[in-house]
Parts: sequence; structure tokens; C-alpha cells
Amino acid sequence: MSTKKSFPLLANNPDTIYLDSAATSQKPQSVLNAELEHYLNCNAPTGRSLYPMANAATEALNQAREEIARFIGAENTASVVFTSGTTMSTNTVAFAWARKNLKAGDKILTTIMEHHANIVPWQILSEDIGTILDFVHLDNNALLDLTEMENKLSVGDVKLVCVGHVSSVTATLNPVKKIIALAKKYGAKILVDGAQSTGHIPIDVNDLNPDFYACSGHKMLGPMGTGILFVHPDRFNEIGTMFTGGDMISKVTPTEPWFKPLPTKLEAGTQNVSGFIGLAEAARWLNNYPDGLIGVERYIKSLGTYAWQELAQIPNILLLGPGPGDSCSSSLVSFTFNHPACPNRKKIDDMILGEKLGEQNICVRSGIFCTEPLFSHQLNLKGATRASFHIYNTKEDIDQLVQAIQKIIN
Repeated sequence: MSTKKSFPLLANNPDTIYLDSAATSQKPQSVLNAELEHYLNCNAPTGRSLYPMANAATEALNQAREEIARFIGAENTASVVFTSGTTMSTNTVAFAWARKNLKAGDKILTTIMEHHANIVPWQILSEDIGTILDFVHLDNNALLDLTEMENKLSVGDVKLVCVGHVSSVTATLNPVKKIIALAKKYGAKILVDGAQSTGHIPIDVNDLNPDFYACSGHKMLGPMGTGILFVHPDRFNEIGTMFTGGDMISKVTPTEPWFKPLPTKLEAGTQNVSGFIGLAEAARWLNNYPDGLIGVERYIKSLGTYAWQELAQIPNILLLGPGPGDSCSSSLVSFTFNHPACPNRKKIDDMILGEKLGEQNICVRSGIFCTEPLFSHQLNLKGATRASFHIYNTKEDIDQLVQAIQKIIN
């Protein structure tokens, strides 16, 4: 069930076909209203001042945290750390936990399909303290090679596993519950990057049981500059600091600081209060969709399956990923005409294809999607074009995409 009328940008620009939700989603009117109402009615410091308006702002932020905890299945609101997005969340684990708990020679295991935000922090950590970064690769069906993963875990030197829930390139839906159990079997902690899953499929961190789960608000219909880091209570006492400053301090002397417990310990300075209130409203909006996140997942999956089937009929196209099925979220489809099997006269650079689609008001992403190791060391491609979907898209949007591509390549 498409809901374009609930999204002002799409309602105000009916000729725009927005297929770039894997990069950022559009925002429903209720999310925009929630942010505006905060500024109109209780824009005041949180957790500091004691006058009524400030108390109201603090209570609104606390309620937003409670809403997000329910949304991801966290039993303890102290586990819900507000961040600016997945990038900040993964970096927080790298700087506030890994630097305090890992040492030279300890191994971090990630995958070749990861976003740069789940690779580069670990590369920098390796340079700084001497940890070792290793990768799990994909099989011929664009699925993680779990045999390779277990073989590397079984050596016993892996202290942290970092894996994406859904690939931003192939839409591969990784079996994270199985991977989490595998990591714990061999004594490793685990961070799950949920940027492409949260807001698309139901998330229950209590059931999954990761040590850390990161996600972005702006990809789940929430405001830009908002995100979540779930921290398992077992990790509370192991967390150091990321940033330091106001509010996260319990006491400071001229020689030493003392810090408040989580989540405040990781939320130094003035927070994006209106953004997190908007994020909580996005969670409510998704939960209120017919059948909640199960309904959202079902609808998005129907769009992705349809897109794959329609695009597959275009001659010389190369579709990336496992394709529709249990191992695919179907929230996006990546494809290219710039691959070795495509005749030279039919090849088209993905950046050019993206620009030409844009000229027809069709918004897609072209390039390497911040996943260069995947393209250069596994797929052996220069890039791709990606169409990604959310609850406001329709099959008619996909039909227009397919027709536009056919016109361009012919």
C-alpha cells in the first residue's frame, strides 16, 4: 500500500520518482510536525535546567528513548544511545569500546560486503593499537561464506565480529541471529550494522542478542542527523568515552573526571532533541502501518521482487545479489551495463546512466555506494546503479524506471 500522500516532498513533486531510500528516506508529515512542535512548544535544554519548559523537553527526550527502545526490542532504555547515525555508532564502538578492551594482536573479523563505516574505523584502530583486521568473503550467490567465517572464528583470536544486517549493494539479508550465535560460540563480541534493515524489517535486539546494534534514523523515515547505538547491558561496564563535555559528567576535579552511566556517558553536549523526537514519531508511524513492520517488510519485498523480475528482462543487464528469496531483503536492486559480458556498444557508465535517469526525474544512486572493497575485490566491477525502495514507492515507479532505462540504452 503506497502512502505517497503522507510524504510532503513526494506529494509536492508528483513527477519525481524517488528510488534512493537506501541513501536516505523521505519523511512523513507527522515526523516534520513532531520536530516543529518541539521548537514551537518546548525548545529548552534537556537534563540541566529545572524550569517547567526544560523539564518538558527532558521528558519528551526520555519518551523518545522509550519509544525507540520498544521499536528495536530493547528491554533497558539505558541500552539506547542516541547518535548522529550508523557511522557515528560504529565509530563509537571502535573508540569507546574497542580501544579500551582490545590490544595488539587481537583480531577483528568483518566482511567484504560492508559499508566503509564498518571497515575504516577498524583499519584506523589497527594502525593505532595493532589489532588485525580480517575479512569474510561471498560465495557465488552473493551470500556470506559462513564456513569461512567459522573457520576463522575457530582459531580463537577473533575478539570482535562486525557484520551488516542487509547489504547496501546486493540486498543480501544476512542470517545475523546465526552469525551472532557463532561469534559468541567462539568468545567474540559482535556489532551488527542495521542501517539497511531498521525501518524495513522487524528488529528485536532482545531476540538477536548482539553486543552492539547500529542504525540510522534518516533511513527509517526519521530526520537526518539521528541514529541509534544499542549496547547490550553486559557491555555497560566495558564502555569508555567517545566525546567528553557537558551532561555526561557526574563530577570533575582539577585532576580527574567522573562519568555518568549509559546512555548519558556517550551523549556529551547538547543533543539533537527535536531530531530524536522526530525519530520516535517515525517509529510510531512505521508501527502504525497495517500489520506494523511485518506489513512494511511485506510491501517493500513485493516491490523489490517486482523490480528484479522487470529489470531482468532488459538485455545485457547484470543484476547484483542473490535475487528474490529468503536470503534477500528486496529493499533494493543494484544493476549495471558496464560489465565484461556486455557488448561494448551496449555498455554505459553507471554515473552517466544515473545522470540520464535524473534528467527524467528518476532518483537513483550510481557509483560504488561507499563499498569499494566489495566492488574492487569481490565483484570486480567499476560500479553499479541502485534503485531502492520504501513504503511510499509503487510498481508504477518501477515501470517508469524500466521504461526510462530501455529508452536510454536503445
